[in-house]
Amino acid sequence: MVDILEEIKRRWKCPKCGTGEPYINEHSFTGSGLSRLLNWQAYTYIAITCRHCGYTEFYNKEILTGKRDTLMQLLDLLFGT
Repeated sequence: MVDILEEIKRRWKCPKCGTGEPYINEHSFTGSGLSRLLNWQAYTYIAITCRHCGYTEFYNKEILTGKRDTLMQLLDLLFGT
């Protein structure tokens, strides 16, 4: 994961203002159904915000890393979420 973040920092240019000053952090969200009821953070995204103008893009962490959380796979199997 660190390699992906470093690559984003190195390559990212703001599509709005063109500067290359990203601020990167992670956000987790609940899904619907059981994950919402249990307040389970089912989805994780990487947010990239331009330090100059505030423009923000969200990227799905699962897609960027190519990994799915094992516990989430088990819950999907058991509850079909």
